[in-house]
Amino acid sequence: MALRRFIHIILNPTAGRRNRRLLDDVVGRLHAAGADVTIELTEAAGHATDLARAAARSGKADVIVAAGGDGTINEVARGLLGQGVPLGIVPLGTANVLAVEIGLPPKADEIASMLLGGPAELVGTGLVQGEIFLMMVGIGFDGEIVHGIDPNLKRLWGKGAFIWSGLKTWARGPAHDIRFVVDGREKRAAWALVTNGRHYAGPYVLAPDASITQPGLTLFLFHKPSRFAFAIYLAGLGLGIVPRLPGVEVLPARHINVLGPEGLAVEVDGDDRGFLPQVIERGTQFLRMVIPG
Repeated sequence: MALRRFIHIILNPTAGRRNRRLLDDVVGRLHAAGADVTIELTEAAGHATDLARAAARSGKADVIVAAGGDGTINEVARGLLGQGVPLGIVPLGTANVLAVEIGLPPKADEIASMLLGGPAELVGTGLVQGEIFLMMVGIGFDGEIVHGIDPNLKRLWGKGAFIWSGLKTWARGPAHDIRFVVDGREKRAAWALVTNGRHYAGPYVLAPDASITQPGLTLFLFHKPSRFAFAIYLAGLGLGIVPRLPGVEVLPARHINVLGPEGLAVEVDGDDRGFLPQVIERGTQFLRMVIPG
């Protein structure tokens, strides 16, 4: 295919300040290749969605790029559903789960090459309360971790802020009596994760048989409620063996009605997304996304 010439970047100015040199290097390489690069800055939560939608409708961009973390990418993706312009990414966030999922390293030459000429593939999506997600939803333990993070600490410490919030959440008691109706079946669990891809929280493989390029959600129900059990779950995540752990139930799912407990925190693609009750379901629309060639 011909190289993309018009590249529109939507930048979250608060994400990945330590990685800003990466973006500068990518933009320099795009300019050197003859690309016309436009950069817009987000101003508030949800603004990236509006910017992406407007850029797509203008008809002037060959690719619309989310420069930020997984939350920023999620917002840009929302604005591109139903549009013909593909999504590209420059991973500047803390975990960069989607970049890991598609095999994109944080290297300026490879990112620029992908944006200029990488194939645009269809990727599956999920929905939370009617809003799309690309990678994962966490209900309970990690939802409480994300909800409890101090934004100032996150800017200073990056992943350290997640670890600190995680330790506090684990010490407080990580388990909750979560109630579900999954495709008509009643379920309960101490913690739950829903994934649209293989990876979770960065490089960790949660669902080895899943792929973001194939439609379908996988629900992980963690049944044992003790702190020790949660330590085993996290160790299993690090080793890539979560589906084989005792006390873990793995289900394909289309429609997940999470009933309660009311007020329990939910995270979506690494960002706080409110509280239960919420409905999670398989997305009905695909998204075009540029991936490494």
